[in-house]
Amino acid sequence: MFVPSPNYPTRLPQNEMEQSSEDIPSGEYTYLPIERVRFGPESSRHLSEELDRLGCKKPFLITGRTIFGKTKLVPQVIEYSGRKLVGIFHGILQHAPLGPIEKASQEVREAGADALISLGGGSPIDSTKILVKELSGDFSKPALPHIAIPTTLSAAEFSHTAGMTDENQKRKMGVRDPRMVPRLVFLDPQLTIPTPKWLWSSTGIRSLDHAVESIISPKHQPYVDTLALEAIRLIFRYLPKSSEDPADLTSRLSCQMAAWMSYAGPISVGTGLSHAIGRVIGARYDIPHGITSCITLAEVMRMTASKTPERLIPVALAEGVQVDKMTVEQASLTAADRVTELLSELSLTRKLSSYNIPREDLPKIAEEVALRQDAGEVLRLLERVY
Repeated sequence: MFVPSPNYPTRLPQNEMEQSSEDIPSGEYTYLPIERVRFGPESSRHLSEELDRLGCKKPFLITGRTIFGKTKLVPQVIEYSGRKLVGIFHGILQHAPLGPIEKASQEVREAGADALISLGGGSPIDSTKILVKELSGDFSKPALPHIAIPTTLSAAEFSHTAGMTDENQKRKMGVRDPRMVPRLVFLDPQLTIPTPKWLWSSTGIRSLDHAVESIISPKHQPYVDTLALEAIRLIFRYLPKSSEDPADLTSRLSCQMAAWMSYAGPISVGTGLSHAIGRVIGARYDIPHGITSCITLAEVMRMTASKTPERLIPVALAEGVQVDKMTVEQASLTAADRVTELLSELSLTRKLSSYNIPREDLPKIAEEVALRQDAGEVLRLLERVY
């Protein structure tokens, strides 16, 4: 479903005199070097075939404690690889702290691995991207192939950035390089079934955050808008269904496709205030990134409605809002309200105070977030979501 953006022409000009350069969008789009995405039920059964294609005989698996200890996903991945893994590191923690990443790096070197497989959500995938960069000497020599098998909707597998946390300073640091994206991604809805409901739902909101902030970005463009709007439509239609019934593979895969589409924008149009706040409060207060989007997104949309409300009209339409009899301001605020309603339907917490953040910390958070944003405005937003 294509919902045209208000800032793009929806009809051809009647003559050349009618058309001005301001009516014609311009910009650029950067493609990331992902070789292949395999999607669908049991798509990960092709893992052995892909390892053969890459010439990899000694893969090493990177995952987290819960997946390793409380699910049967690791034995499944080993079976699908068609070969013995040279190692499994299952100590990756939320927000990718540096200590476990350094330990994983040592074990990968000692094992002589020729490929890395990440299994899980954003933290195992980001950690593996960082490992690829480190083990290649900052890409001064050939990098190990990275095959990502995501089990959440964070979309980290499609990102050229990776976050890691300095445990001592409780500070999130980012690394950015297009060469860090996985070479191959498997979107297999069957492997997402064990994912806890809260994690699946909240990372779905994270993907919604990617999509919305792409559309309201000052650098927005038609290609990104089209994919982001379809991501929004799919999330509103299928996230509640897939959360209630993990065995509904159609809904699960639809959400995975939405997460994929939601990340068409960040490398070319950037992210916004919701993501900026999430990076600060996530690592410092150990709040999952999906939850940070639950806390901030709707209020950031309300801030947008007060400044550039027309940017939220296509968002409202993609959410299923009937805007015909609404003013632009009413429709833009309704777009934000629909996000709040979706959060309620999914039973997701959306207040800073729920995570024991002292109110007196808010000015400090606002200052850290406000690189190009007025700190007072950020503080007022934080007060509203406290």
